[in-house]
Amino acid sequence: MQGENINASDVNELAKAMGLQYPVRVSKELLDEIMPNDFLSGLGIRYSERLKGILGILKANLIPRNEGLKEAFPKGAIVIPIALAKGPFIKEGLISIKAEVKDDGGEKAILLTVIPEEN
Repeated sequence: MQGENINASDVNELAKAMGLQYPVRVSKELLDEIMPNDFLSGLGIRYSERLKGILGILKANLIPRNEGLKEAFPKGAIVIPIALAKGPFIKEGLISIKAEVKDDGGEKAILLTVIPEEN
């Protein structure tokens, strides 16, 4: 897999730029799912673009608050279904991502994880 050198700080900056009110963490399992392999990277598919898409869907699913412009995170979690191209044979696979607010050492953060497929 080709990495794009995007670290946790970059993910949080991207989330902040998109208007998300909490820092965002990406689980290792999700990172493995959305990081394109060498074949897909050669076709121009980038981790950062996939991450932007996921964060955009997350932002769109937040609940508007009445008292201000910021959105509230719904109780529980948000499930984000997303189709991703897989290689080396170009086909799309559907994954489900769970986004939930967690307490990260006294600070709230959004954790993005993959929901395992049921067999």
